[in-house]
Amino acid sequence: MNGLLDLHMGPDLHPVDEAERDAFLTAAGLLPRDTCPAGFRGHSAIWARDRDLLVGQAALVVLTDETLRPRLVPSSQPASIRVAAIDALAVRAEYRETGLEERMVRRLVRDFAGATEAVIYVGQAHVPVLASSLRSVDPVDAVLG
Repeated sequence: MNGLLDLHMGPDLHPVDEAERDAFLTAAGLLPRDTCPAGFRGHSAIWARDRDLLVGQAALVVLTDETLRPRLVPSSQPASIRVAAIDALAVRAEYRETGLEERMVRRLVRDFAGATEAVIYVGQAHVPVLASSLRSVDPVDAVLG
C-alpha cells in the first residue's frame, strides 16, 4: 500500500465539514466528542490526508488542573515539567500499517516540547512517555519494519 500513498499531515488539513468528520470518525472506529479530557485544554491538532481522503487525526491537550499534577508527574521528574496527552488519535483501519499514528504523535510532541522535557500520555491506555525518549529513539517502522 505504501507505494500508492500520497500522505500529507498538517493543522490545515482539518475536515471540510461535519459530514466528512463524522464519516472519518466512523471509519476510524472513534466515537465523536467535542470535549477535552477533564483537567486538560486543547493545544494543537493535526490531520492527515491521502489525496482528498481524510485518513488520520490527533490532538494534543495540556494539563490545566494542577490538582492532578502530583499523580501525573513521575517522581523522577521535576514537579514543574510540562504535562500533555495525545487525544482523539484515530487512523482509518487501512492506513494503520503505514506508521501514520506514530508520525502524527511524534510531530505533535515535537511541536509542543521542542528540545525541552515533557511528559506526554499516549494512546487509549494513557501510557506516559518522555519527550526526550521520542527524540532519542528512531520511529518503530524504521526499526521493526
